Order: sequence, then structure tokens, then C-alpha cells
Amino acid sequence: MSIEDIDPVSGFSLGIVLASYERLAPRGRLLNTDHARVQRDALLLAWATSNDMFEIAKGAISHRWGMHQSESLESAVQFGQISGSIDARETLLQQHLTADLSLFVINEVVPSKESLDRRKVVAWALKLARDEILKALDSKQCFSHTKQFLDERLAVQKTALATPMLKDSASGKLGRSPPGEAAINSARRSKSGLHPKAGDTLRIYEGLRRLAPFAVRRIVSQALIERLNNQRRLELAGGLAMAEALSIASGYPLKWNSDVASDGVMAIVGPYAVGWHNPINIISDHFQATVSTKDTRTATSISFIQCAVASEANHENETIRLATESLVSLCRNESKKGPSFEETPLFNCAVVMRKLFVFRPVTTSPDQMIITEFEEMARGRLLELARRVCTRTLTT
Repeated sequence: MSIEDIDPVSGFSLGIVLASYERLAPRGRLLNTDHARVQRDALLLAWATSNDMFEIAKGAISHRWGMHQSESLESAVQFGQISGSIDARETLLQQHLTADLSLFVINEVVPSKESLDRRKVVAWALKLARDEILKALDSKQCFSHTKQFLDERLAVQKTALATPMLKDSASGKLGRSPPGEAAINSARRSKSGLHPKAGDTLRIYEGLRRLAPFAVRRIVSQALIERLNNQRRLELAGGLAMAEALSIASGYPLKWNSDVASDGVMAIVGPYAVGWHNPINIISDHFQATVSTKDTRTATSISFIQCAVASEANHENETIRLATESLVSLCRNESKKGPSFEETPLFNCAVVMRKLFVFRPVTTSPDQMIITEFEEMARGRLLELARRVCTRTLTT
């Protein structure tokens, strides 16, 4: 079961992110733009450093992965040094036929073609992951990863590829071309070891190359959304809902920021940047944070969203009151940045509750703050807020 089936908040955010990527690869063909290539590179690096790839590499190194292989006996005529078991009957026959007593027929156990193909699938997945990490390090474009983290993952990949089981499959004649579709499907059907996982990761990699929705959904979920707590997921949904509304109101396209875990910016919409207002570690920090919209032309915060959760109906009014007080403080602090800054109007702000028990959202006048819940927000409630922002900041 996917995360969007379990958590509608995450499903909402994933839908907006997927739509942003789909605009970069209409009909499965990547646009010839720097932005499209950078966004794809970020996904490929997330794939290369994923836990799945790490488990495959560690399994290859420790030999705990049970990469079983089917075997067959092959007979060969050898002279001089002998490896394998001698087939006495065939040896006598060949010596009699050739009158050469230095000739021996040996039987040697070798991996079957199916085993070699599956082994190549594992080696090729590790090889691609290694190359993506090397590319990121060479270009110094590490996205949300530290250089130390990439160096550590690279070392594991290189060690895995140097193991006897994979060394020949990753280099030389066998390593020059990728495994075929039949080999990948065979690995995915395998019931032993990490073959199925390796086949699945290769399928994801090929999907990411063309920004296929199934592959993007898998990587964005694993690399980001599944690592967020419920409060962060609600804040992400609130920020992306605001970005989507700004895109509709202004006509600018929504551009998802794949480096959100590093700089806190969720999306760019023309001159607007939507993200967490203050720097936080979105993975490990658990306190409630504010989402803001900033006008990049003036470096001013022009809108704030406070996301909150009331555990029960008795706590709802108090939760809304505290969220509103926080927004009032943020609006006033904006004017303290300097002479050219002014207080952010409270009517350019919103409180987004995960669920409302008693309070019922009403149609607000243009000079009132918006109070809403997730389900209503998902249906476009923040479009009114976005129109207010655009009216105030965009010149006609």
C-alpha cells in the first residue's frame, strides 16, 4: 500500500510534486532546459543514495544476501595444468582418437546463463549508482546531501563492485552493455537474495531518466515524505497548496524545489518563493513551524500560513487562538527588518487545521484572515489568499 493511500495529506503533496515533474517531461521526453536536467539529476542522486541501493551494496560485501545461482557441468579438453574434475571415460576416448596422452577431458561447474544475467543486473545497478554519485561530486552539485555522506556511499558502492562475485560483471566485456529487459524481469521474479530488489531499482532508474510518474513517486516518497512527521507533512501540504494557488492566480508555473530538505524552499512560482519561514531541519526538528511566501524581488515575506492540529474538539478554539497570535507576531516582525519593510497584513495569512471539529469555515471578506482545514484547502480554499497576494504585489 502506497503512502498516499494511508495518508491523504502526503498524497495531496505528491500530486502537486508529480504535476511539476510532468511539465518537465511532456509525453515522457525531458525538456532541453537546465532546470529540467537539474531536477532529474537530483532524483537520480536520491536513487543512487537510497536505502535500497545501500542494502544491495552491503549485501554484496558481506555475502549475506543469498545471491544463489544455478549451475551446470561443462566439458572441455585441456592440456597441461588441469582445473576441474577429470572425466575418465571421455579422456580415454579422446586420447585413443587423437593418440595424444597429454590430453584430458575435464568437467567444470560453471554458473548458468540465467545466474550470470541476474548477477549482471545487480552489478549494473551498483555501477549506475556509483556513477551518479561520482557525477555529483565532480560537479559539486550535492543537492541536500553532504560531501561526507556521498563519499561514504561511494566507498560502499566501490567495495561492492570489487567483490569476486560482481567484479567480472561490472567490468570487461560483460560490463560494457546494460542487462536486457529479459534479464531484469528474470531478476525481479527471482525468489532468492537481492536479485528482485536490484531488478526493481533498475526499473526505477530507467523510469527516472524520463521522469515517469511511478518512479518519481517512489523516490520522492522514500527520500522525503516518508521521513517527515505528521506536522511537517501538513506544513508541506499547506505550502504546496499556496504555491499551486499562486500559480493559478499569477499565471506563472509552479516549480518544485528538489533541494527542499537543504534550504527549506518548497516551490518557486514566478517572483514568489514558498517554504518554511525560518531555517529548520525538516527531518529531525519536531516543533511547529510557519510557512511563508516571500517576494524574491524585495526579500519581503508577504504571506504566512500556520498549520496546526487539535487533538479533540475541546482544544480547537485554543489551538486556533495560539496560531493566530503567532501570525500576528510574524506580521509585526516584518516591519522591524528595516525602513523599507512594512508590516505584513494579517488578511494575507491563513490558519490551516488538520481537521476542524466545531469551527465552520465561512466566506471571509477581503480584510479577514482565512481559517480552514486540510480537506477544504485541498479543494482550493487558498486561491482567495493567493489572489490577495498577487493583487498587492503584481503590477498590471
